[in-house]
Amino acid sequence: MSIKVVFADSEVEAQWTEGSILEFAEKNGVMPDFGCRGGACGSCETRLLDGDVTYFEEPAYEPEQGHVLLCCSRPKEGIEQLKIDA
Repeated sequence: MSIKVVFADSEVEAQWTEGSILEFAEKNGVMPDFGCRGGACGSCETRLLDGDVTYFEEPAYEPEQGHVLLCCSRPKEGIEQLKIDA
């Protein structure tokens, strides 16, 4: 199944391929803030507007409700769209 990823603030849309959402964003010209790339610092915390994510492993930093860490997550299987505020 194909998942459309929408970076709302940057007005970029792309079909999901692989990696973390942060890596995918960078490959598509979107440059969100980040620090550790491992889920420890929270620098890449971004508001989730639509869809859901899966973490590669439980991050050390817990994002606030309705937010996700881009560096250590990917779109959850089975969704049609992931829309984030980046």
